[in-house]
Amino acid sequence: MMRLPFVLLATIALSVQPLGSSAVTVDGRRVAPRPAPKAPPPPAPAQAPVTSTPAPPPVPVAPSEPRTPNSRAALSISGIEGKYAVAGGSAEVRVSRLSGDVYLLTCSDGWEGVGFLDGSTYHGVIRQVGAAGGSATASGEQLIDWSDPGNPSVEISWTSPQANRLFQRWRRSTDARIQVAPPPAPPPAPGPGHRPAFGEYVYVEELPEAITKVPPTYPDQAREARVQGTLLIKALVLEDGTVGDCRVVNSIPLLDEAAVAAVRQWRFKPAMSKGVPVAVWVDVPVKFSLH
Repeated sequence: MMRLPFVLLATIALSVQPLGSSAVTVDGRRVAPRPAPKAPPPPAPAQAPVTSTPAPPPVPVAPSEPRTPNSRAALSISGIEGKYAVAGGSAEVRVSRLSGDVYLLTCSDGWEGVGFLDGSTYHGVIRQVGAAGGSATASGEQLIDWSDPGNPSVEISWTSPQANRLFQRWRRSTDARIQVAPPPAPPPAPGPGHRPAFGEYVYVEELPEAITKVPPTYPDQAREARVQGTLLIKALVLEDGTVGDCRVVNSIPLLDEAAVAAVRQWRFKPAMSKGVPVAVWVDVPVKFSLH
């Protein structure tokens, strides 16, 4: 038997290995081939360092104030009666209550007015009297804001004989800073049965006070025309409290007759002068409103 060289045997053995096998036989032993060294993975791309931005501190929120209903409470002003000095002059205004919310205003400058106090707002009519208590020389309307009872603001709108608007500020005469001239001495009381002429001034200690008020009947024509407003009626209140005469001072043509008819039915506690009832003219406002 021929002996083959070792190298040839190794070559033959290698050539007969089954396909797909990675092992080899060397000198009768199966030897697994060494795996090929793996290529190192590519280096990861450099990343920019991540910096964290701190969150801004919370903005402090001021606590909201409690909300209150937007309501306007009507001011009920009491105690407006008294004397007031007109700022910037020496005139004095006297305020007296006739009845309920009706007030009479008289001024040493020669005007007088009457009107209603609604909450803190006064609406009235005004007239400028002539010398020695004669007939009216001018008339108009008056609006007073009495929100500050000691320092009211006044608006006077004269409508005749020519239109003119005047603004004033009043202060209570109890303020020591205000110098007010003393009122003139009162004239002698009228004799019994005296009937003062229209516009004649009569001195009294107590003004007439309405006891029975008859409301006016709204005329159909005025209602259809939607006419409304406040008239000023001058009423002659006699010693027994009845109304002896009426004159329209501030007129609204469609309402004049109805206003006079109502005032003639009023009854008053008469004016008193030195303890005796006397006849005197008084201002009576009559209001017509569609609402």
